[in-house]
Amino acid sequence: MDRLKVLPDFEGKEEPALAEDFLRFRVEAWAENLSDAGAAKGEVSVSVDPHQRKAHLNRGSAKLFSADI
Repeated sequence: MDRLKVLPDFEGKEEPALAEDFLRFRVEAWAENLSDAGAAKGEVSVSVDPHQRKAHLNRGSAKLFSADI
């Protein structure tokens, strides 16, 4: 959450709104991208790189893909 707070799109928003906006606008597209890429169902972790404005989706130590945020 701290990394998201520093992104210009989310500055000044309260945490609940920040998380809700982030999830609402990003996760559906990521799920479609994972499905299109043939990824099997399973747990996916997300790390945020605020400098590149990217979210990296990983399963274990394998990077599935990176997405713009």
